[in-house]
Amino acid sequence: MPVFKIGTDDFQNLIDEGGYFVDKSLLIREIIDGNKVVLLPRPRRFGKTLNMTMLRYFFEKSQEDRRYLFEELAISGHPNSMKHQGQYPVIYLSLKQIRGETYQETELQLRKLISELYNKNSCAAEILETDVARTDFDELKNGRSSLAALKSSLRDLISILNSYHQKPVIVLIDEYDSPMIEAWRYDYYEEMAEFMRSWLGGGLKHENAQSLYRAVITGILRIAKESIFSDLNNLKVITTLQSHSISRMFGFTEADIDKILIDFSLPDHGEVIREWYNGYSFGGQTIYNPWSVSNYVDNLPAPPGPHWLNTSANTLVYEELARGGIEIKRDLERLLSGEEIRYPITETITFRDIGRNPANIWSFLYFSGYLRAEKPEWADYDPNLLTYALTIPNREISTAYRQFVNSQFEHGDPSFGITAFLSFFLENKNAETLEHTLQNLTISLVSIYDLAKIPEAVFHAFVLGLLANLRSVYDIRSQSESGLGRADIIMIPKTSRYPAGYVIEFKSIKKDEDIEGVAQEALRQIEEKQYDTPVISARMSMDTVRRLAVILQGKRVIVRE
Repeated sequence: MPVFKIGTDDFQNLIDEGGYFVDKSLLIREIIDGNKVVLLPRPRRFGKTLNMTMLRYFFEKSQEDRRYLFEELAISGHPNSMKHQGQYPVIYLSLKQIRGETYQETELQLRKLISELYNKNSCAAEILETDVARTDFDELKNGRSSLAALKSSLRDLISILNSYHQKPVIVLIDEYDSPMIEAWRYDYYEEMAEFMRSWLGGGLKHENAQSLYRAVITGILRIAKESIFSDLNNLKVITTLQSHSISRMFGFTEADIDKILIDFSLPDHGEVIREWYNGYSFGGQTIYNPWSVSNYVDNLPAPPGPHWLNTSANTLVYEELARGGIEIKRDLERLLSGEEIRYPITETITFRDIGRNPANIWSFLYFSGYLRAEKPEWADYDPNLLTYALTIPNREISTAYRQFVNSQFEHGDPSFGITAFLSFFLENKNAETLEHTLQNLTISLVSIYDLAKIPEAVFHAFVLGLLANLRSVYDIRSQSESGLGRADIIMIPKTSRYPAGYVIEFKSIKKDEDIEGVAQEALRQIEEKQYDTPVISARMSMDTVRRLAVILQGKRVIVRE
């Protein structure tokens, strides 16, 4: 039986250890036939590092014959591409672990990384003709160079290796934006952007064209507005929005999944995998999360669950969602309801842009792998602006949003938090329990949700976010047509284990209004407009439908049934 080697992202190690490899070797042909410098933004854990090490072992000139690694892969059927195997000096760098809380700490980590790179290529120093050049090389090798020499280290090494090997160099930079993400989190973004502009942008610009054969860069975001790549007129950016053959090379396609199900003898698991890990669309290609699928298969017979969500990008995603205003919360409500929202996707989105326009957060979430974008249309309000239908791609990502909701709303004593709130519905408790729970949650949320602005809509979004935890056992509908109007929230149980259905109506009132009178009015509205029709139509009896009025008066909450 084949085995996924979970956590093994080094291509040679994977092949040598007999690990299962989903063949993406035709990426090699795409790189050979493509632009001199290519940037491939993709979400975390979508196979970037494995693909980058595959490129390294294919192109790298080495005393070890590595041709055997590719003999059974698709690339072996392309003799013109195979001529390039083992022919080039390769600079391979992963910035994945460059994560300092200050610029100084990050610079030290970069010095260590570049020192290791120069030590690996120390034999090339023999072609240096001047004392100054040899001194600069030695100082970089020993991690004691000036900042100016550090900034030019990539450019200089490309030139040195080209002269030493008499071959153009291939540069592979994996997760180039990892230092930028940390710089954004810890507030030294400008310093980091200036360094990357000199080091990475300067090293790959067109003046080095004769020394450079190909450069491949991966990350999450393009980060173009900082002008890191402003001088690269030879740069090709292939994002997940673009229709391109490279779209099939990161993540698992439908054909890959079909082969996995056959190879692992799992013909009955296709639907589970589709429900949990499908839903991405890269350049029109249906894509599955490869990290999650491989973990699911490896963990069998354990049930499906979230595997990708424990990766490092989650913290930043939660921070940006938490910073968002009421508009973001209302759009999140719609997403949690299974609806789509429509926004433009900015391919050059940067971290600095996110807070300037609330719509920018959706671009960030899309490129980070938390949204599906499809059905492009020109905006009615601007015929030159392309917008996309955005949805939550699958159950795994729905869990991520649910975790965000929990992280925002779970405060203090758990008996006042999410657990108590959910137990009201799961255990069919009395209305006083729900009132007590919502009252405590509302008090703790005043600093997050400004209840003075659109209070009913915000409170509705808050409760709906909490209810997202129950979507596996309840069909939860928000603002859907019910009877003679639109009910705020309807909950229809999916199994007989939970016999009660719920109809919830929200009202927000001023301090001088009669809270009890408004509650009774809300209950009459449920009855007169027959909001309970969808619940009764789901073969439930009248006495198993619970009709609730939730009234918000400033910070006070009451629930009446």
